[in-house]
Amino acid sequence: MKRLFVILSITCIGFFNLNAISGSYGDDKNKRGDDKKNKAKREDTSKFVVNNANIIEGDEETTDTAQILFPSHDLYATWDTLSAHPYNFNECFKVDSVCIQLTSMGDGGFVMPIKGPLTSVFGWRRYRPHYGTDIDIETGDQIVSAFDGMVRFAKYCHGYGNCVIIRHNNGLETVYGHLSKLLVEPGQKVTAGDLIALGGNTGRSSGSHLHFEFRYLGQALDTEDFIDYEKGTLKDYCFTLRKADVENKYDLRALHSRHKRDIGYARASKGGKYTGPAAKNGIYYVRSGDNLGRIAKRNHTTIKALCKKNKLKETTVLRIGQKIKI
Repeated sequence: MKRLFVILSITCIGFFNLNAISGSYGDDKNKRGDDKKNKAKREDTSKFVVNNANIIEGDEETTDTAQILFPSHDLYATWDTLSAHPYNFNECFKVDSVCIQLTSMGDGGFVMPIKGPLTSVFGWRRYRPHYGTDIDIETGDQIVSAFDGMVRFAKYCHGYGNCVIIRHNNGLETVYGHLSKLLVEPGQKVTAGDLIALGGNTGRSSGSHLHFEFRYLGQALDTEDFIDYEKGTLKDYCFTLRKADVENKYDLRALHSRHKRDIGYARASKGGKYTGPAAKNGIYYVRSGDNLGRIAKRNHTTIKALCKKNKLKETTVLRIGQKIKI
């Protein structure tokens, strides 16, 4: 009897131990299965938050490394493939000057997009600002990238026609307009000299030519300040861009407005008729024959309101070209 009791006890102990082992094994199996599911979940990077440069991976957020691969990501806030010129130079350029390193050791250097005579240069042309340099070509001629970089924009764009814009590691963006055929797409990496398009006559164009631009943070620059077109080479390996140069040379619309205003002041000082704007941004420039009553009527206000805003008396004699707040 005692011997039977011992055998039963050993049997029960073995049974309980077996259950404990199998239970433990089952927990480990479930845990390993959960790990596989969690791992698969962690590796799912199909959802991107591009604006915040983050990837949502399950419940975790990590830096979107794809975003920082774009050239000059530290200089530009966005990577816009739909708009040709989404950047505002005056908002982005916070320093007095910057040195733009055009080429450096290890990159592809500089290659002329295509060689040919210049037909139009940077500046005002037929009452319009012309922000690029036009190179005479034949439709179907091969156009290549000027520097190493990545294609940001490649589509039809109003006046440019078929257009390619490439952002480069030096912070510049090069623009190639009036193309007949696009051979690259946004996000594609290119090396200086790589074929990107065929030349043409699309968009606002009166004949086959390549419209070629340099832009920095959205501001167009004169390519002739960078390139010796006769030799087909860069004038220097580094270009110093000063904010004063932008204000006094490259910002064509602002220069044009200042020029018109200066002409108006010059005429006024000589006693001639002032032909500047009647009222712009709340400012009226006094013309020959003007008085407070006429100015008030023309701008739908009163003499009393004009006197109060400008600290004038109703008997004040106005000067031609004088600013009056409306």
